[in-house]
Amino acid sequence: MKVKRSLRVLLPILGACTIFVGTAVASNSVGLFVNGKALSPKETRLENGKVIAPVRDLAEAMGGDVTWDKETHLVNIHTGITKDMVEDWIRKQGNEKRDYYFDGLSFEEMNVDGDSEPEVLVRIDGGVHLGDFFIFDKQSNGSYKLIFEQPWHVESWNIENFRADGMNPLFNIVTRTGGADVDVRESHLMYMNDSGVWTEAWKGTLKDRSVFQGKYHVAMGSYQFNDDNGELFYWQTEMDASLEDNKQEGDSKTTMKIFNLQQGKFIEKK
Repeated sequence: MKVKRSLRVLLPILGACTIFVGTAVASNSVGLFVNGKALSPKETRLENGKVIAPVRDLAEAMGGDVTWDKETHLVNIHTGITKDMVEDWIRKQGNEKRDYYFDGLSFEEMNVDGDSEPEVLVRIDGGVHLGDFFIFDKQSNGSYKLIFEQPWHVESWNIENFRADGMNPLFNIVTRTGGADVDVRESHLMYMNDSGVWTEAWKGTLKDRSVFQGKYHVAMGSYQFNDDNGELFYWQTEMDASLEDNKQEGDSKTTMKIFNLQQGKFIEKK
């Protein structure tokens, strides 16, 4: 589904909108065209030099959706989401209530909870190890609500092939943190639980590199699902090497851990 944008219109008459006519139109014949395609609903009429036509027909012809709020008598017309709209959501709903680096903002629409409406995933790239991550959920009135925020530098996100009964799609969120002589990449396996809470099922290190006294220590990790019984296998190899010539110092060490899915979390087997 396409990303949506919201426009609020207050109508004096339910179900109708006003369109100004720029050219002469015969009093008994009104023709409407959207992108070259004729649209002539029965309710369309000419009145005092204006064309009166149903909002829903026009909006849907332009690829939008329309919702009606009975209490406020407001019509919401949804077209495409823009970067400016996302920035406005963050300013109004962001947990940090601070100045965000919007130049590094990007967003994507993805369905993270398996319902009929996709969510909007947003990341801000503020530098090598700096950033922010947000998820906005579309509400029944057409607005978008912030449901998750973390000061994460997110490098990537993607849907995993892992499936479990009663569990929404599992996403792999790769983050990067660190500082002087430290660089860390982590994988966060996350999903939307039945209560609408963005939940972390597992977190593991993909890379952890640190430098000290002329050598560096690095840990590299990876994981794989066992589809036969819902297990997660995680491997990690650690080694030390010289900064001068990149030669390994001492023996490397590889460990493996197995995790079982229990109540929405991957728990290490003992």
